[in-house]
Amino acid sequence: MRTTDEKCLHFVLRHYQKNKLDTQKALKAFKEKYQITEQRRKSFRLWWMLPGMVAAILAVVFIYPRFRENEVWKEVTAYSHPVDYVLPDSSSITLFPHSSVRFHEKDYRSSIRRVHMEGKVSFSVKHNNDRPFTVEGKLSKVRVLGTVFTVDESRAGTAIVQVASGKVQLSAIGQPDAVILTGGMVAEVTEERKDIQIIKEGKTGSFIFDNAPLPKVLEELSRFYKVKLVANKTVRRLTASFKDKNLDEIIEIIEKVLNVKIEKKKQ
Repeated sequence: MRTTDEKCLHFVLRHYQKNKLDTQKALKAFKEKYQITEQRRKSFRLWWMLPGMVAAILAVVFIYPRFRENEVWKEVTAYSHPVDYVLPDSSSITLFPHSSVRFHEKDYRSSIRRVHMEGKVSFSVKHNNDRPFTVEGKLSKVRVLGTVFTVDESRAGTAIVQVASGKVQLSAIGQPDAVILTGGMVAEVTEERKDIQIIKEGKTGSFIFDNAPLPKVLEELSRFYKVKLVANKTVRRLTASFKDKNLDEIIEIIEKVLNVKIEKKKQ
């Protein structure tokens, strides 16, 4: 059987609503429910308890918003087995063992598609030109529109990004420079070397450019074909895709589309 003190505290906490607590009405209802008569001793005892009740109520008021704030973050973790998960925009991910992702659910649905990750995670991103998709790890940051790729930071001090299809922009955390990776390419970022290392080239003859600055286009083509390409005009952007074309054909198309002159030089 609970004591009158415990009943009183339980009653107040159960009926408390923010900005709506009428202490006189609550005490009256409590007395009527438990048939407490007006006695000087009990009244004094109840008033003696009020500071404790107020402290308990204030604790609930101040702690509750913290719990609500944490609820907006969604976290998914894979322990000993891989986990498949579908994000709010229908993009799908696979978390390898001992990996996790988290994202701000409200922002993800309304404005910014950004996830934070640890370990190794594969992504199949739903295409959306207006809302690019960003993955941030401890070492790497990947920005995409729609593609399939894997980010592996399961080894300490190393991040490896592998693109299965489409195109991503890879940068090292805290570094301004970025490189474009297309299908079949693999790149590495390490703590010791912040510059991005291409460890596997892309699929032969397959390039996708989406409003890409011309210098970045020429840099990607130069790296793939082992030549140095320079243009007489650099303030241009290219949206195009090339598949199964040789370098001369690609250069000819870019020159006509952007009205520029491109020259090949030995590296």
